[in-house]
Amino acid sequence: MPTLRKNLVLPDVSRYFLISSVLVVTGLLLWVVSPFFDVIVYALLITVIFSPLHNLFLKVLSRHESTAAAISTILVLMIFLIPLTLFILFIGQEAVSAYELIEAKALSFDISNIDAEQFQKYPLIGPFLDGLNEKYNLTRILKNLNIDIVGVVKDAIQTVSSFLVGQSANLAKGLGDSFIQFILIMTTIFYFFKDGDRIKNYVKVLSPLPIKYENEIETKLKTTIYGIVVGGFGSSIVQGVIGAIGLQIVGVQYVAFWGTMMAFASLVPYIGASIIWIPICIGLLMNGSVNSAIFLFVWGFILVSTVDNFVKPFMIGKEANMHPLATFLVVLGGLFVFGLKGIVFGPLILSLALTIYHIYRLEYKEILKI
Repeated sequence: MPTLRKNLVLPDVSRYFLISSVLVVTGLLLWVVSPFFDVIVYALLITVIFSPLHNLFLKVLSRHESTAAAISTILVLMIFLIPLTLFILFIGQEAVSAYELIEAKALSFDISNIDAEQFQKYPLIGPFLDGLNEKYNLTRILKNLNIDIVGVVKDAIQTVSSFLVGQSANLAKGLGDSFIQFILIMTTIFYFFKDGDRIKNYVKVLSPLPIKYENEIETKLKTTIYGIVVGGFGSSIVQGVIGAIGLQIVGVQYVAFWGTMMAFASLVPYIGASIIWIPICIGLLMNGSVNSAIFLFVWGFILVSTVDNFVKPFMIGKEANMHPLATFLVVLGGLFVFGLKGIVFGPLILSLALTIYHIYRLEYKEILKI
């Protein structure tokens, strides 16, 4: 009888049962915390970005973890979460106002009334336009041009404005309006600061990967997060701010909205923020503000379009630099899939993918002949 009982037992059944149990309870745990998944991801990214500052507090406070975590959390709240929430709400309002202004301008615009002679007094622009007019007869083309500029501009601005208003309201609610989520994200950030190392080590112990790959994953993930979040978004914010300053100088309205648009557009490879400031230059020309248009063009060409080449290497270094096309695709794809929060989720998924690919290359480098 004992022999029969032994033969009926599957080899390693307890091991398979344990692994299955781990997978099941992990799935149940993820299901339970899924309503707060967004908050946990935000808290994790914020903690990673602010970890150098928190480590400084730990050294100054002689490893008093709770005090350092509390100070770091309060600083995150004061210099990041509150300003970000207020800024998103403000941009949502400016998007509506900008749409109404552009719609009014477009309705009153008549391309046939453009007086090309007003540009003749400018040394470079006048002769250039004269040459084009003589060669292509631009005056006749402009008068006979029949394009529904009103409809094109109106549809484009309405689409962008509606998206920003709707998504910014959702994001602002997720960050600040909901009291439960606000308390949860602050509590999560605090414990990530306080117990982040212990949580990380616990996950490493549970992982079946060799320790060298776990360390590789940690290092690569941090590098790619800094490369995308700090480098990509940081340089985009700088371009948006510089662009907004130029718009403020020439007297363009709603500079915060247009600066934000330039920050997003700067993620587009090679074209970048120029898809925002060049049309504004054209609008200023059409309105007769030639000096302002020239100044804004020079400002955008020299400062806005080139700042990325200096800011990004300074902020993240060469090791964490991300290919602009990859960053652009994951940000744009994230917007379509997740809404405005896809700006965070898209790059995070790219970071995870690049990290796994890196480990795969290390494990199979002989087969891949790397």
